Order: sequence, then C-alpha cells, then structure tokens
Amino acid sequence: MKSRLSCFATPSRAGRARAALAVLALSGALAACGSSPPVHYYTLQTPERSGAPGAAPGSASFLIEVQPVTLATQADQPQLMVRTGDGSISALYSERWSSPLGDELRNALSDALKRDLGALDVQMVKPGPGAPIWRVQTDVQRFEMVSGSMAQLDATWRVRPVDAKGTGQLCRSIVTESVPDEAITSLIAAQQRAVVSLAGVMAAAIRGQSPAGSGSVQMMGCSPLKE
Repeated sequence: MKSRLSCFATPSRAGRARAALAVLALSGALAACGSSPPVHYYTLQTPERSGAPGAAPGSASFLIEVQPVTLATQADQPQLMVRTGDGSISALYSERWSSPLGDELRNALSDALKRDLGALDVQMVKPGPGAPIWRVQTDVQRFEMVSGSMAQLDATWRVRPVDAKGTGQLCRSIVTESVPDEAITSLIAAQQRAVVSLAGVMAAAIRGQSPAGSGSVQMMGCSPLKE
C-alpha cells in the first residue's frame, strides 16, 4: 500500500520552482508579443523664436476671431494619414496629433496671424462692446502628406471685418511644401510651414493688400465679400 501511494506524492520543491519559472517565461513571451510600439504626438503649432520677424503682440488696432476649421473627413483622424508613392494611404496609429486636427489647424493659424499682425485672438481676450474684429473662417478641402515628397494644404478661406474698416475677401489657396526625406518629423515641419504661409496671405487680405502667390502658395482667386 505504501508503494502505491508514493506514485501520487507531492512534487519536490525543485519541480515546483521549475514549473513556476516556466509559467513566468511564457507570460513574459506573451506580453512581449502583445506589446505595441510607443505612441508619438505632434502639433502644427510652431514654437515662437526670439528675434523672429513679426509685429509686437497687441500692437494692432483690432482683434482677430479665428473660428473653428472645417476639414475633409478623410484627413480628420487622430492618427497621421500619409500617402505613399503607390497612391495608397497609410494610417500611422503610433503617430498621432496632440489634439483633434481641426483644433490643431485653428490654433496654428491663430498663432501665425497673431505674430504677423500683432493682433490678439478673442479666444484669449474678451472684446469690449463695438471692438473692431477681423473674423477668419477656413474650410480645408485637402490636407495631404506624401512621404518623401510634399505636404499640401488646399483651403477656401474668408476674412471679414466686424465693426472694423476694410473689405472682406473670399479666397482659395493651395500651399505646397517640399519634404526632403521620409522622416515623420519632416512631414510635420512641412505642414507647419504650410499653415504659416496660409496665414501670411490671410494677413495680407486683412491689411487690405491683394493676397499674392509665392514659391509655395498658389492663389486660385479671390472675390470681395458683400457687406
């Protein structure tokens, strides 16, 4: 009887230790297989550089009101949507915008216009009764990034005076910035430059100048807005 019971004896300490190590090793392997790459976040706002050209903050006699930006659903995604050389679009789930893309565009345009015009945005400063304001509306038809090639911003925009002197304008601009390599940071930098260039032609219209094209900006036409 004793010999039969010995077949069902409790495993030794060494055996239990080996089994525990095996379970831990398997758990570690499964965790490694299931781990995802780290997520990187990007913004369209460019840092303000000391000594960079621009008007002094608050030096303008008017305020600006940069309204929410509308854009195509295809581009309005939390992850970066990058077009490749074969015409397909890749969703880079580990490369994301730090806030909704429409907010990124609005905030970047506001920053660029404030630096260019010296005007404050009503989102930061509450205007008094009858304060002169230039309202800015932007509708982005295309927001494209092509790996190793270019970044493009195609937008219809309006600038309209509210209790201010001047003539409103309705314009369409296509801004194209070259991308020197396939790095994600190069694509982001190109789109940042595109937003600044778009703000530049908007600022010209607010000043009463005729928005002109440049090396990166193609003006598709403007028309005055009726009062």
